[in-house]
Amino acid sequence: MRLPRGFDNALMMPPAQRGVVDGALLASLRAWCEGSDVDAPNKPLRVASIAPHDGLDGVACALDGSHALARLGRWRGLSWRLQILWRECVTMRGPSARDPWDCGWWRPGSLGPAEAFRPRRATLLMVRECDAAAAAALLAALHANSPAFTQPVRVVVVSASAIAGIERR
Repeated sequence: MRLPRGFDNALMMPPAQRGVVDGALLASLRAWCEGSDVDAPNKPLRVASIAPHDGLDGVACALDGSHALARLGRWRGLSWRLQILWRECVTMRGPSARDPWDCGWWRPGSLGPAEAFRPRRATLLMVRECDAAAAAALLAALHANSPAFTQPVRVVVVSASAIAGIERR
């Protein structure tokens, strides 16, 4: 049995617990996150850019299970979390289709956390609009380590315009 790891607070900040979930945005991002790359179906890291949207925090909270946890209440929520930990740590089975993702916003700064990052579960990392050089350095650090990723990592870079070489969602 391996011990559970926590949310990577060094690399990312949890999404804000606010706002209504935009169903269309959630469906689109979930399909992209869970779908496979046509050219490389088992690719551990995929990157896309997305236009700024007020609903991104709400969508991230839906994907990471925050909204579901709030609806379940204290004891049912604890039971749900324990079931997830049991699957991850004891049975060593892969995640089920609707298990929560780790979702959060990148903490700009040192690239050390990105270089050391190893996802504990499927992860959606969102990058706020920043200078192109900072985003490129983050993506390079993640790409360099992606062969060691045992869970899928999806990165969405928020940008008002398309970014050369990055898929647009």
